[in-house]
Amino acid sequence: MKKKATKQERAYMGRVAELGCVICGGIPEIHHNTKNRGYGAKSSNYDIIGLCPHHHRGEEGIHHIGVKTWEAKYGDQDDLVKEVKLKVYKDIDGSHYSKYYAEEIGKTVKELKSFILKNEV
Repeated sequence: MKKKATKQERAYMGRVAELGCVICGGIPEIHHNTKNRGYGAKSSNYDIIGLCPHHHRGEEGIHHIGVKTWEAKYGDQDDLVKEVKLKVYKDIDGSHYSKYYAEEIGKTVKELKSFILKNEV
């Protein structure tokens, strides 16, 4: 039986969806990182990227052309997950309501700032 996403996980997934597809900016579906996962295992609901149907399950989709081919063409999933988290966390940190928005996704402002500092180039 699948575990239902928590309120905080759903809030984070909504924020990721607001960013659009990481490839083309289109209306996304949530894609859980499939890299280094066993058959049928799902990654965390915080380990996600937004992909439009075309880049998710369509002809150019990761579930159609395979992980290795897709990553060679569009980039490493782990790197894309970090990029998405950085965008979400920076957006929250820059808000007047950062404490509220951080708590909404199950994090603290300190956790967000720590992640941002560790991952900025």
